[in-house]
Amino acid sequence: MKNYDFQENQFQIYDPIESYFECITTCDIKDGRCISRCVEILKQNDN
Repeated sequence: MKNYDFQENQFQIYDPIESYFECITTCDIKDGRCISRCVEILKQNDN
């Protein structure tokens, strides 16, 4: 299991879209939770 808190902190950069793509590139394609977490980070950056 990956440390999602670390990923969230790592990917809070200036451009939310860039942040999202950086995040999903670290996910295993079969790890739906990791990808879902990246989507949540993107949603948080949209606010």
